[in-house]
Amino acid sequence: MRFSNCQQSVRRTLLLSLVFLILPAQALLPVDDPDIWWRLKLGEWMASHHAVLYADYFSALDIGRPWIEYSWLFSLLVYWIHAHFGLVGLVYFMVVMGLALTYGAYRLIRGTGLPVYAEIAVIAIALATMKSLMTPRPWLVTILLFEVELFIIYRARRTENERLLWFLPVLFVAWANFHIQFIYGLAVVGLLLGEALFGRWARVYGWDIVMPSLSLRTLTFVTLACLGATFLTPYHFLLYEQVFDYAFVQVGAFQLVSELHPMFFRSLGDWLVLAMTIFAAYTLGWQRKWSPFSTALLLIAAFVGYRARRDVWMIAIVSLAIFSDAANAFGPAKESDLSKPPLTPAIFLTLIVLGFIIHYRGIDETKLQTAVRENFPVAAVDYVKKNHLPGPLFNHFDWGGFLIWSLPEIPVSMDGRTGLYGDRRIERSLETWNGTPGWEADPDLRRAKLVIADRARALTRLLRTQAAFKVVFEDSTAVVFVRVG
Repeated sequence: MRFSNCQQSVRRTLLLSLVFLILPAQALLPVDDPDIWWRLKLGEWMASHHAVLYADYFSALDIGRPWIEYSWLFSLLVYWIHAHFGLVGLVYFMVVMGLALTYGAYRLIRGTGLPVYAEIAVIAIALATMKSLMTPRPWLVTILLFEVELFIIYRARRTENERLLWFLPVLFVAWANFHIQFIYGLAVVGLLLGEALFGRWARVYGWDIVMPSLSLRTLTFVTLACLGATFLTPYHFLLYEQVFDYAFVQVGAFQLVSELHPMFFRSLGDWLVLAMTIFAAYTLGWQRKWSPFSTALLLIAAFVGYRARRDVWMIAIVSLAIFSDAANAFGPAKESDLSKPPLTPAIFLTLIVLGFIIHYRGIDETKLQTAVRENFPVAAVDYVKKNHLPGPLFNHFDWGGFLIWSLPEIPVSMDGRTGLYGDRRIERSLETWNGTPGWEADPDLRRAKLVIADRARALTRLLRTQAAFKVVFEDSTAVVFVRVG
């Protein structure tokens, strides 16, 4: 019997270690996210000026135009990491975030009374849907804080301990300074209050619903405190102006920017998201009582996740919380020592394996810089600097961030800050680089004296045929054109 127990413990340790490797292993790749570069530059600017940005100083669009960096604290964080540890530091930061996200998912589902192997399988599926999100973006902080928020809320609902909810305003102080998607978390708190109000009305008509005994007064004050906490940022109400613009004004970005496109169901991860949505809906329908909060939460997660593939994490995390809540609805979990996954040895084993992966992939500063040279116009920028080529500059959307970081003396024509440029300007720039008829009429291109172009772009081939431009530099990544005369 002891030998059998030992075998099961080893098996569970190995399985849990594999789960903890899903996101960190994905993070151990070269840094190729185009947005990290402008965030590094903004972090550098804020660190040197000891102030946050209220205007843009890096784009040729309109120097000094009002603009805010709503993820200012994240930009400062990644700049500090890069300044002290280089690109390797950014990779390790993502590894740490991957481990934290995995542990957050583990805490959401653990202790429900489900079979251990079922818990491990559900966590693995949820994390597999989020592999593509392991890039140095502020959404990593949002996912982690969303996990913490749901853990607090569902624990408070199960135990009817209202005092737990007072941790939420503290959470939102940090969240609002890291990422604008704090608005998702605020909507969840609003659902909790809405459920309490709806419950009073439902009782009048005798509806049989899940209604935790949480004071309406406490929920009201907690909601107001969370809302007030989001104003404890350098930007105050300006954050909500940005939320309004993204939600109702600049909706065209969802058609133009690839990460904002919906899932195309051409990868396993997309189908796993669909499977989790279906099983979460089935779980809600299978319960003896209707849960208005969980139902509304799943509907919001489905709307957000299926609208933009970068937000699929919300479906995964909400599904985990629903599975956990459903299992606990049948009474507290009864765990024996044997049923508990050996978390500490599993994490220790995970760190050992990560060390082997780092060694095997050769994750060091030199190789990471080499990968940057293969994906971004490093040599082209060096040539421009060496020869003091003047602007105005015309560049592609994907390279704008890198040029802000590496060539700050020449403002870019376009970069990944969609809120700054607006839908029409982004669309026109992408059409020009795709060689759409009328490309030569692009006013930014007509003004440009310098073009740094990706060799693979249609516009690059077209400019080679134009007498108005000549090639002054070319390598395997980029071509530099200057205007003749």
